Amino acid sequence: MYKIRGKILNSRIETIESKSGDTFEKMYLTIEETDTGFSHKHQFEIFGKESIALQKDKVKVDRYVNIEFYIKSNEWKDKFFNTLNIKNIILEDDIVMPDQVYDNVDENDNTPF
Repeated sequence: MYKIRGKILNSRIETIESKSGDTFEKMYLTIEETDTGFSHKHQFEIFGKESIALQKDKVKVDRYVNIEFYIKSNEWKDKFFNTLNIKNIILEDDIVMPDQVYDNVDENDNTPF
């Protein structure tokens, strides 16, 4: 299993219908890695309604998270395609994002700090 830290850029849920008529859900989550100093973006995947339901409340844009994931590879026509599957999302609630610093300021508050 691998771990990565980053900021959530976006997420979307896609419903897929199989040939047999069954439907499945996938959640795609894009994060920007913050620990390397470069702006590497990675797209992760959560498969299945139950797995999505467990992680859905943790997914909010601009939130910093630690993601535990594994890599799944598929070969097709002598080419390999990799998928980053999320096992767990860990929130970093103690980190204040720069654009939230001034959102909670009460203008009627007369405290010096």
